[in-house]
Amino acid sequence: MKVCLGGTFDIIHEGHEKLLEKAFEIGEDVVIGLSSDGLVKKFGKVAEKYEKRKRNLEKFLEKKGWKAKIEKLDDEYGTTISENFDAIVVSPETKKNAEIINNIRRKKGLKPIKIICISYELSNDGIPISTSRIKNGEIRKGKRLIPLKVCIGSKNKIKIDAVKEIFDDIFSNMKIEYYKIEVKTEKQPSGEKIMEGALKRALNAVKGNDYGIGIEAGLKNEYGINFIEHYAVVADKTGYITYGKSPSFQCPEWVIEEIKKGKEIKEILSFEEKGLIWHLSNKIERSELIKNAILMALIPRIKNKP
Repeated sequence: MKVCLGGTFDIIHEGHEKLLEKAFEIGEDVVIGLSSDGLVKKFGKVAEKYEKRKRNLEKFLEKKGWKAKIEKLDDEYGTTISENFDAIVVSPETKKNAEIINNIRRKKGLKPIKIICISYELSNDGIPISTSRIKNGEIRKGKRLIPLKVCIGSKNKIKIDAVKEIFDDIFSNMKIEYYKIEVKTEKQPSGEKIMEGALKRALNAVKGNDYGIGIEAGLKNEYGINFIEHYAVVADKTGYITYGKSPSFQCPEWVIEEIKKGKEIKEILSFEEKGLIWHLSNKIERSELIKNAILMALIPRIKNKP
């Protein structure tokens, strides 16, 4: 099988190694496209000169016992839009470019290349390893070196406390700095608007931080039944986003009737802190549902390999 992949390979890190491992696992003939100095400049990056990056890559391949053809990339596509390849190995970050390559190939009457997308290689802070993070002194050998900045897209104390409890537990081996901002979302969202609200909160909160957390709750109708659901969205500075939701429960008709009148659940009940779930169960508090949603959103970041 003839396999291709590409990159800048400025500092060869664990993410690059994972990409290369997959290429040599499935391919007998491997072609590596290495960004030229001009292409690096075009994308506004700062990297070592091409010849130095090529030498470092060759040394790395030799150390691993891998043999490949290294081609200079003067544009995003290289020979992938003209030559025959069986597969292209990409990361989630570069998958879209591979799809563009296949669209160009189809227009030229060429057979599309099979796209094999590996998962992110994460550092111990749950964020994808990248050259820029290494250069900025954030991480080294997959380990966090500086405090983790986490921002919650809400000033609601219950949400803030829930985020702190879960993050302090999951990332107990590192210092965490917490921030909060208010993000305006739809009043008492329902259906898809719940997730949209959580995503909006997370994307606003992540600006200038390592993590942005968005939490939203509302009514969702499934099979004619109205459920109360809590969603959590965890966005990081690299653009990687993960999602989670808590166990949902059937909403009583008397609550739905009040919502139809334009009221929020917190306006219907006088004990917002413990929530509707506490009123109905006399046991479970709303904070538990929020914490469950946050934890579920962090699952892909805790262990993303077999």
